[in-house]
Amino acid sequence: MSIKNSEFELLLSYCHEISSLFTEGVVYIGGIAVYLHTINIQEIAYLAEFTHDADFYISISDMSDLRDIEEVTPNRRLSKHQLIKGGFEFDIYTERYSSLIVPFDQVKAYSERYDVVSVASLEHLLVLKLEAYRDRIKSSKGSKDAKDIFRISQIAAASKKKLRPDLIEGYISDSHIDLLRQLEKGSEPMALAKGNAQLAKNIRKVFSKQFEFLLK
Repeated sequence: MSIKNSEFELLLSYCHEISSLFTEGVVYIGGIAVYLHTINIQEIAYLAEFTHDADFYISISDMSDLRDIEEVTPNRRLSKHQLIKGGFEFDIYTERYSSLIVPFDQVKAYSERYDVVSVASLEHLLVLKLEAYRDRIKSSKGSKDAKDIFRISQIAAASKKKLRPDLIEGYISDSHIDLLRQLEKGSEPMALAKGNAQLAKNIRKVFSKQFEFLLK
């Protein structure tokens, strides 16, 4: 096992530990959630990308309990808390107190589970990723957001899950749609395909088809 893989296995073990303690009140979002959706579909597992941190949404009551067992640091400017565990950084968004555009109860209601770890639905991940991408479009994290948006389309296609417009359209704006249109013509498919032009073409085609109801 490579150092990168062993590091990620350790991060996943911490995610499992937190989820085991708060089985109903923690839902993972962000890159870690996209990774878990991706790696669990053999057909597209090669698209999964290592991440060095993890983000989760937590209920108010469970946040109170988390504070009793872990040292969490507030980041009021970004309306979140941070937790360092085993050298890994966890960004924590609390029900009612975070600035995330999808409420906790909705993310929780439509979440999916891999083993004990709950992750946000593809629809809510798309909304949250579009918002994050808009805020950091010119950064390295923005580049990762863009690729994750493409990954979400690939996951939906490979899992034969029809994206539910009602879980998306109430949260996104015209600026989010404009970002999708820009991505449709961008270079991310070639990066994901590692230079394979035919594969990149297929990735772009799937993106256009899965998000057709938003791009029309």
